[in-house]
Amino acid sequence: MYLVRPVDFADLPALERLAQQAGIGFTNFPANRERLNDKIASSRRSFQTDVVLPGNESYLFVLEDTSSNEIVGTCGMEAMVGTETPFYSYRIDEVVHASPQLQIHNRISALFLCHDYSGTSRLMALVMDKAHQNHEAMSLLSRARLLFMARYPERFTKRCFVEIRGESDKHGYSPFWEALGKHFFTMDFQKADYLSGISNKHFIADLMPRYPIYVPTLPAEAQDVIGVVHEESGQGTDILLEEGFEFRGYVDIFDAGPTIESRAENLRTVSQQKTGKALLQPSGTTANKNAQMHLIATGHLENFRVTAALAEPQAAGLSINQATQEGLNISSGSQVQWAIL
Repeated sequence: MYLVRPVDFADLPALERLAQQAGIGFTNFPANRERLNDKIASSRRSFQTDVVLPGNESYLFVLEDTSSNEIVGTCGMEAMVGTETPFYSYRIDEVVHASPQLQIHNRISALFLCHDYSGTSRLMALVMDKAHQNHEAMSLLSRARLLFMARYPERFTKRCFVEIRGESDKHGYSPFWEALGKHFFTMDFQKADYLSGISNKHFIADLMPRYPIYVPTLPAEAQDVIGVVHEESGQGTDILLEEGFEFRGYVDIFDAGPTIESRAENLRTVSQQKTGKALLQPSGTTANKNAQMHLIATGHLENFRVTAALAEPQAAGLSINQATQEGLNISSGSQVQWAIL
């Protein structure tokens, strides 16, 4: 059984292992023990804080394989980015250059440095152990945080976004970075990505070019990866697109990976989630033929728990088998939240 729950300090070694396995390109999940420990502390404070409006809270979850008590995945959410320093992106737009005299009218793609996502909630750092990258586990981990968002809407903004990992190889070579960022930062992609994950972002504002970058002036290799998803992030991206996230012309300033966004109310799990009582399936029977895989959540804030199991909605609540109820530490009559997986 897989179970999603808030992170705890005892999970630090597992997070270090996952960060090492994730490799380069996960700016918000660096392989740095001190930074990961800070993320755990920030998450625990956020779960314990009474919130009226979103601020600088962050929430980190882990995926536990209860059969082995092993942490096999993690994901997070930030209530609002850009509260201390601007959150930078490139916005892809077109610039018109025209000469009536020569009868030339050109529309040229350009990258504009902006902080349009400042003040917006961000989903981040979905990292999964390679041995557990099956669709059910990844879908559970990714969508569990949407149930949390649906239950506590006051903790998040109405608009949310996700930065998707862009193209780079296992050695840290990023075609986009080599063509652009390297000339302004005088360091390789791996170091810039690491510094961005463990320190404040002031150096980005200090060093990035302020003027539009005309896409045709970049090498073809760099142009070809603008808005392209890293091959190892494809499955996770598909889950988010199924939820209703869309690409609207923004890319990461380091590797040009796409940013996708949505209003929370338009996400499938958020809009379709329901709450009610847990109903116990009769002992000795198999799951009803009409049962479907559901996300099932229970617990308040730091006791929030989510799993995936066969269940059947009833007029009085959600019919759940005994094993699933025991795994969630609930009983018949307990309040639960659910959505079709």
